[in-house]
Amino acid sequence: MQLIPVTTEKRYIPSTEYLKQPSPTIERFESKPETLVILRRRFFAPVSIPDFYEVEELAETSVILQLQRLIRELENLYIFDNSKEIKNFLLTNDYLMKILFEAQGHICRIFGQVPIHLELHRDPEEGWEELFIVIKSPYPTSEARRRENQLVKEWFLDRMQATQGKLNIAEEPL
Repeated sequence: MQLIPVTTEKRYIPSTEYLKQPSPTIERFESKPETLVILRRRFFAPVSIPDFYEVEELAETSVILQLQRLIRELENLYIFDNSKEIKNFLLTNDYLMKILFEAQGHICRIFGQVPIHLELHRDPEEGWEELFIVIKSPYPTSEARRRENQLVKEWFLDRMQATQGKLNIAEEPL
């Protein structure tokens, strides 16, 4: 996409008649073009509007698409035990993604390269859901517990409040 400097800002504002109609539908957006209003200000704009919509990076401005991209990256770091449920949970609790990216580095530093699973646990009667980071440890029980305690002391206790009770860590034998 080629960018050119322009001295006007282009904004699309619906006509007054359009605003008086009932709530929008896809058909109305397709059949009622918006009116172009030009405001004076310098900025860089795409050469043409069709080029603007074809640029793949612009799709990343959508919050949902950004979250989906982050979830795909998390799938490279963790094994999702129930993929669909975990993805929905992460979309609802998106603040956990940053913590999950942090966790992976700390887990690898303490446990080495081990399989790390994400499991969603829920109790419908009590009305709670919690995501568990399950570290599959190849170490004997005493060593695995020591490493889990080290992880909790060095990292997780500081992040526990940020998880809002929606994330926990567990170690299991490989």
